[in-house]
Amino acid sequence: MTELSSVAAADRFRAFQDNLRLRDQERAQVQRTQVQNFDDQLRQRELIESDVRLAERRVQGRRDIIEGERALQDQLRDQQRTLDRIANDESFVRRRDNIETELNSSRDARELDENLLLRQIDSDRNNANELRTLDQRNEDLRQALLDREARLVERRIQDRNASIQQEIALQRSVDRIRAENRSAATGAERPRGGIVDVSG
Repeated sequence: MTELSSVAAADRFRAFQDNLRLRDQERAQVQRTQVQNFDDQLRQRELIESDVRLAERRVQGRRDIIEGERALQDQLRDQQRTLDRIANDESFVRRRDNIETELNSSRDARELDENLLLRQIDSDRNNANELRTLDQRNEDLRQALLDREARLVERRIQDRNASIQQEIALQRSVDRIRAENRSAATGAERPRGGIVDVSG
């Protein structure tokens, strides 16, 4: 009898344990389901918020485009209004034409000055080349004149030396003749081959 009661108690305990395990599994399943549902709700909320933000950005983009087009139209309208006012303002048109004429004339004058300056520079270069050529010619002429003068001086020196040599030779001849004349006057015998003075 005790065995039957212990077996029944063990069966009841096993059934109780199985019941507890089953409840724990159900509870865990419910918790997993709740967590899954919560995650799904979070994901869905994030998707909805992302869609809302995207829609807001699209709406804002459309607004920006519309406002940009309006601003561009306003700017073009203001520019056209300004151009019309300028076109109808004769004094402004005359002033603008005068300014354009002055700018064109100053540009033409500047280009003319530049052309004249370039020509002057070319002329100066040519003049500088001609001056260098003339300087070289003058230097060559001066050197040629110096060489000619040196040759003339050398020829004069040679002529003077020759003249002095002739005078010396002539003086010696005269001295020799006088010496012979003196010795003839004293009665000395003339040496053979001596010069005889035929003038006296």
